[in-house]
Amino acid sequence: MTPWLLVWAMVCLPATSRNPVRVISRAKVLTSARRGSGSVEGVGAKTLRRDVLRSVPVLVLGSIHLPVQADEAKKPPEVESSSSAEALQLGRELRELGAVFFGAYWCSHCANQKRALGKEAFQMIRYVECAKDGFNSNRKLCNEKDISGYPTWEIAGDLYPGEMSLDELRDIVAEVKKVKGGVSEGESEHEGIVTQTTALTKDAWTINLLYDGDCPVCHAEADFLRTHDPEGKILLTDISSGSYDPSKPENGGVAYKDAMERIHAVTRNGEILQGVQVFRRTYAEIGLGWLFALSSLPAIGPVTDALYDLWAANRLRLTGRGDLATEMVKRRESRRTTCDESTHRCPSLV
Repeated sequence: MTPWLLVWAMVCLPATSRNPVRVISRAKVLTSARRGSGSVEGVGAKTLRRDVLRSVPVLVLGSIHLPVQADEAKKPPEVESSSSAEALQLGRELRELGAVFFGAYWCSHCANQKRALGKEAFQMIRYVECAKDGFNSNRKLCNEKDISGYPTWEIAGDLYPGEMSLDELRDIVAEVKKVKGGVSEGESEHEGIVTQTTALTKDAWTINLLYDGDCPVCHAEADFLRTHDPEGKILLTDISSGSYDPSKPENGGVAYKDAMERIHAVTRNGEILQGVQVFRRTYAEIGLGWLFALSSLPAIGPVTDALYDLWAANRLRLTGRGDLATEMVKRRESRRTTCDESTHRCPSLV
């Protein structure tokens, strides 16, 4: 029962009707008496009707839980610092450009960014809460924008992830204004700012294997592939790492949950592979394709796929880790407190 309703019940209801269970018990007694004797004492019946009518709101409304206190707890911390004259000017310019600040209530780097701007300047900027359980969450917009970490700024349609100094934000604003003013991209090249449109690095890998580093079997296989791949054709990405980011081009947008349910790999041209097909292609890259050659035969392939699916469905339990739901909770809780100090960024919990 919510506190306000408890107070109402204690003040407005007589002692006999503050306990709904007592009212129900009295109703049973009086009902039995009516069946046995054919009559009920008038005063008792009137008292019962009065108590029942007064108890109904308690029974119905008392079961309603108002999430006011929960919402309060999910709000970002208040910005208490005052804005400098420079921060106020920057806030006005960001507002003119329609800048959007994507963050999460629990993100320490988001709090640092707000503190650097100050209360007055931050109030000029649109803030979007990305945490699913955050106050006024707009998780849908964050997903549509492919926000993978916090804070992330959207300025003039481009995304700029990570906590930034006022000077860095001022440089971005200046460059955006130059571009909007007709200056060519070559003339307005801005160094030191990393956006989410980074290209794939020019190295030797041809296929990226997404493996679970917390799984002893998977870890052993990754070590085996690393040992037999001197040319570096296989990029090995540990999805159990707190820094795993599905939005990176080499990860193909494969979410942690999907990668945990079935093994995935992403080729250099963006093709996404799953299941036994991953092993066929990966081992073929290092000249060991013959190990899985039989799995390509029509008569054997379906059996191999079925055996892998059985293993994948029970992998966590067989390696002593419970189930996927448990792993998701562990990952969420650990990532709440794991913000990357090198990039000044907190990861998304997706």
